[in-house]
Amino acid sequence: MAIRNVRRRLPVFPLLIAASLVVGWLIPSFYDWTGSDQSRPSPLIGQFAIGMLVSVSILSLALPWMPSPSLQHANDPAAPMRFTIRTVLIATAVVAMLLAAVAKFPLVTSGGIYAIVWCRVVWSMMKCRQSRLPTAAILACLYLPFVWIASWNGLSGILEALLGIALGLPAFFITLFAGRLSGQYIQELTWLLMLFTAIELAIGLWVVRLGPKVTVAYCLWVLVISIFGSFVLNALVRM
Repeated sequence: MAIRNVRRRLPVFPLLIAASLVVGWLIPSFYDWTGSDQSRPSPLIGQFAIGMLVSVSILSLALPWMPSPSLQHANDPAAPMRFTIRTVLIATAVVAMLLAAVAKFPLVTSGGIYAIVWCRVVWSMMKCRQSRLPTAAILACLYLPFVWIASWNGLSGILEALLGIALGLPAFFITLFAGRLSGQYIQELTWLLMLFTAIELAIGLWVVRLGPKVTVAYCLWVLVISIFGSFVLNALVRM
């Protein structure tokens, strides 16, 4: 019973925020420790990547059996999301219009979607007290793995390029992979960076409503994706 109470009081979301900050700050040191260079990546990189994927998979599968603190408050009722045929039809029409707009004006449309999602994030954190800490943890897992950029000494030559993609850094790894498949450079896919990041944020807002355990699992997965992107970016700026 005592162990169960300790687990319930464990500050999971603050720990995720702290872990994201520490990992992001240590990315350059980890790269140096692996002994990688521009022509030969260290075998340790693949081993650590596989280890993270396996660990996160195990933790995600084990979360349903782990106790978690209740985030409900009497003055912050969580309204369940309900889907009707009308809602689905409206959502389908909106998605179709957004896809057409992205195809015609990709940067403007993606930037608009990104701004709208961020406004929803701010509104959710201001209106609903119970969602503040989980949402903050999601934001930390998305952005803090790139915190090493603030202290990197070799950014003078690529600062403008980084500013151009800064809004979409959490989706750097996914966009880089998509660019390889489409034969485009990351500099040409700023709109896709913002779009993927907006999607990650929007999914996060929905996941927060499903409960703390699902939110923790989502935080772990977006953290892994951001760590991969942060490490690849750190490797690229050294070239």
